[in-house]
Amino acid sequence: MKEIKINVVNFTDIGNQLGYGKFNPNPDKCDASKYSIFSLEDAVRIFGGKRIYIWGAGQKGRGFLLALRRNGFDAHAFIDQSTDMQNKGYLGINVIPPQVFFNENDGASDIFVLTASVDSKNLIMSEELERHKFVRGINYESIQAISPFYPTIEVAGICNLRCSSCIRSDRDIIEDGKFMSFNNYKKVIEKLVSEIPFLYLVDLYVFGEPILNNEIDKIIKLNNELGLASGLSTNLYNVKNLEKVLRQHPAQIRVSLSGASSETYDITHTGGKWKRVEKNLESLGELVNRLGSHTIVEVYFHIYKHNLHEIKIVKNLCQRYGFRFHPSLAVLFSDFAMQFSQNGVISKSAEVASGLTLRSLEDLLTECQNEEEKNCILTRIVPVINWDLSVMACCNYTYSSIVDNYLEASIVDIIDKRTHSNVCAKCQSHALHRWNNQIAYSDLVNDLVFENA
Repeated sequence: MKEIKINVVNFTDIGNQLGYGKFNPNPDKCDASKYSIFSLEDAVRIFGGKRIYIWGAGQKGRGFLLALRRNGFDAHAFIDQSTDMQNKGYLGINVIPPQVFFNENDGASDIFVLTASVDSKNLIMSEELERHKFVRGINYESIQAISPFYPTIEVAGICNLRCSSCIRSDRDIIEDGKFMSFNNYKKVIEKLVSEIPFLYLVDLYVFGEPILNNEIDKIIKLNNELGLASGLSTNLYNVKNLEKVLRQHPAQIRVSLSGASSETYDITHTGGKWKRVEKNLESLGELVNRLGSHTIVEVYFHIYKHNLHEIKIVKNLCQRYGFRFHPSLAVLFSDFAMQFSQNGVISKSAEVASGLTLRSLEDLLTECQNEEEKNCILTRIVPVINWDLSVMACCNYTYSSIVDNYLEASIVDIIDKRTHSNVCAKCQSHALHRWNNQIAYSDLVNDLVFENA
């Protein structure tokens, strides 16, 4: 397995030297060089002609199927508890429930299972596999161990809304950019695949609205041809490119919602109108149906004080159209958290959202400070490439370039510059490397859904 080696710089007391917060940053907390990139030779060695199963038929698992095929492998089947997934399958691959898999393959030595989920679920999968005598590295592994990074590419440096919780609401902090051309995207993605052989997923957004890019369908088509899953996030307000996007079957489209009426949505999705979005959601459901699309549509519902009573409405809407319901705790973007941590104030544009969040900025910051010794939750999200080809230190902060042109820098150099950047040092010195850790709020969110749905 190839190791990425990085020279470590002494960061002792750098927070105090630069006048940052009270916590001293440690580059190890965000150092992605600790992760190894699998080569084709590594994969041949561990798969060794075994039947490959992918546990998880969602966005990550689907993406990894494409990465396997790009490198001359294939999956025998998916493993997934979802009956919806089992009924549909994906690209000719059947989906079987875990209990069926274990009944048929308990102790089998000619099988390799790849777990394809978030860290917490991968851990549960690992424990279940080991109870059935599977051994990590011999007949099971997480896809994160094989392809550890989650690149994100800003194909649209512009958004059509100014949501109060989003940094786009403050034009003094972030100005509108432009669109990444298809030609530039092609150069970027081909370089990424050459550097990360089993790259399986790329998100096509940071702070922008990707479906505004008139070449977005060509970008998704290229990803498909290269064996990459495309992830998009949209406010679904301007849908002129929506059908041509769906015709390319991206792995997942996430729709951001903060209400299900004019009285709620129009407040926090600033500049938007619920009636228009409601109509576009219906159109999206019809398109997915008519085109027989394999795309997973996920409604990411930001829970505020003012929309608790609409959780049930949104959940039912998802059931009606066959969308996934993904509730989350509404939290302000990191730049606003930094403002508050430094100065005790936030931008005027963020005041509306701040007044409606269920957890105060003070409480959220205290929770971050209690976890300040832990690693950054975004360590694996690298590189973060802007529409103009510059590379940003982080997907949580506005456009602070660490490299002028991604095409002229190696991933080793990018990781080095990110790890030892002032952006990471400043963030850690305020304990904000733990900001917006949605996994930590999952119990609260589940309780809110139970109580209101």
